[in-house]
Amino acid sequence: METYLWIYIIIGLFGLFLPWLKSFEKIQILNVPIVAIIMGMLLFSLPINLPEPNPIKYEKEILKLSEIAVIISLMGAGLKINRDFSFRAYRVPLLLILFTMTGCIAATAILGWWFGLVPATALLLGAVFAPTDPVLASDVQVEIEENADKEHPVQFSLTSEAGLNDGMAFPFTWLAISVAMYGFTFNDWLSTWIFKDLLYRIIGGIILGYAFGRIIAWFFFSLPPKISIKPKRLGFLAVAVTFFIYGTSEAAQVYGFIAVFVAALTIRHHEKQHTFHKEMHDVVEQVEQFLLTIILMLLGGYIVHSWFQVLTFPVISLCLIFIFVIRPFFGIFPTLSTAMPWKHRWSVAFLGIKGVGSFFYLAFALHETDFPQKDLLWSTVAFLVLISAIVHRIVGFYVKKKIL
Repeated sequence: METYLWIYIIIGLFGLFLPWLKSFEKIQILNVPIVAIIMGMLLFSLPINLPEPNPIKYEKEILKLSEIAVIISLMGAGLKINRDFSFRAYRVPLLLILFTMTGCIAATAILGWWFGLVPATALLLGAVFAPTDPVLASDVQVEIEENADKEHPVQFSLTSEAGLNDGMAFPFTWLAISVAMYGFTFNDWLSTWIFKDLLYRIIGGIILGYAFGRIIAWFFFSLPPKISIKPKRLGFLAVAVTFFIYGTSEAAQVYGFIAVFVAALTIRHHEKQHTFHKEMHDVVEQVEQFLLTIILMLLGGYIVHSWFQVLTFPVISLCLIFIFVIRPFFGIFPTLSTAMPWKHRWSVAFLGIKGVGSFFYLAFALHETDFPQKDLLWSTVAFLVLISAIVHRIVGFYVKKKIL
């Protein structure tokens, strides 16, 4: 049988079992990401001539697949959050971006450099490691049905952080790219990085996202009652809006990740209890889970074929130190001035889940310029995501059962 037919059958079968797995994971430690990785390992071990999931060979495909998965998940994360924006209300997630993420990037870059990586590669790993993933973090996020009063501070903080920092990590990825291309000759690139990659693209993403969110919310929620025409089947609207906003924002050379999340927040806060919010979110969640399944099955296949042959003890140590030391250390500080109990603070600090966003940033950077030791980079990030999927699922399962 042709290889592509096997691929269709495998993806289709897993899609058929996905609704059962989503129900099963509520009472078991195993969840969709872990099962998808295991299934990928098993399937790519079978003698059915599946292509080797080589991330260097299929770099462009991984870049686009992970990009779509992230923007879809950002729309879903934004549609969940029901809390009105203010610097006071969003203090913890904003500090998780400004302090925790930048601290994690700096610490990872310094430690990676100390372990023998070249500066540009060490900085890239810091940028790739830092973001909390909005796809894999869905287990500990707020639910779409919850109102602002019922949003648990742990879930709200992690959902908001996951939505915000996938875009905020972009400037640091560009910083690593610039160092790889030009070295530390700051006259060649520093002003461009500060004014374009850091300021213009972030501020532009926020402005465009808010503007598009307001226009779309008015067009579909406020206008219909005035003209007595009610649009129907708006569930897929969230997917269409995601692609439109992301494409338009990237064409304007601002961060589309930020624009999509801000637009989703804006849409959600326009008539908060509108029934279409849940309809839109449900469609987004299904698309997100399907894409996540494909990506993590490929990760399972990569593990089987490569089995981290190029991993070294220092980079394994770097991944473990990041998960168990660096992220909790920098993650606890934003919660110190809150009224959260310590068990909630440590939950926010520890549950910085890594996933598809890390694959995207790595593929993006490698697509933009050359970094040494590509095999080692992919193996390192794959190892980080694997360990994060297992460790954070176990901890998240406990947190959801005993704390939330």
